[in-house]
Amino acid sequence: MTELAVFDMAGTTIDERDEVYRVLREATEREGADYSDEVFQKWMGTEKHWAIENLLRLGGVEVTEEVHERAWQWFRAELRETYTKNPPRPLPGIEEALSTLRGRGIKVGLTTGFSREIADLIFSTMGWAPGETFDVAVTGDEVSAGRPAPDLINAVMETVGVTDRAAVVSVGDTSADVESALNAEVTAVGVLTGHLSREDFAAEGAHLVLDSVADLPAALAEQETSVVAK
Repeated sequence: MTELAVFDMAGTTIDERDEVYRVLREATEREGADYSDEVFQKWMGTEKHWAIENLLRLGGVEVTEEVHERAWQWFRAELRETYTKNPPRPLPGIEEALSTLRGRGIKVGLTTGFSREIADLIFSTMGWAPGETFDVAVTGDEVSAGRPAPDLINAVMETVGVTDRAAVVSVGDTSADVESALNAEVTAVGVLTGHLSREDFAAEGAHLVLDSVADLPAALAEQETSVVAK
């Protein structure tokens, strides 16, 4: 039986129009970084401070502390301004899905490569709050290592007191989300609300692929009914 469902934010539960990726790319390119779309995609879903450092380096920039900090501060300021002017919104059916899961006694955790300040800005603009929409949220700057490390998922599990990894599903729209779930030894669920296809998720090793998080309550109910029937 599922005890905990962990969800990525951008592209998985919230629609922020890919602004975070626009700002992330611009933050590095304005420092002279030049890399392919394929290289950039590998850093989607990862902790953003770390992503900026690596994208600068991969883009041919000599990454000094000054350069990294300048790119990071620009990213933070630009994203805050963007989200303030044009706030993210929940993807269709997400709030109902989270409510359904919590109504069944399944804990809901949110994880993100955003910093706490950006996550809280998003929550406030959408009217989401712990204990109401979700149970706990952990951000990239609150753990030792962001995705694809398992730290975010582990932190959520520790906070809500779930120890059985077989009772945890982790849902996301990027390769880093799947890799993080596999590293945490929990069920990896991919959703098609980002930039990956079913084939992409299969290649990454996802255990389950859904059109959207909105489909998760029914998928979990079906799995549990099947287990009981056996």
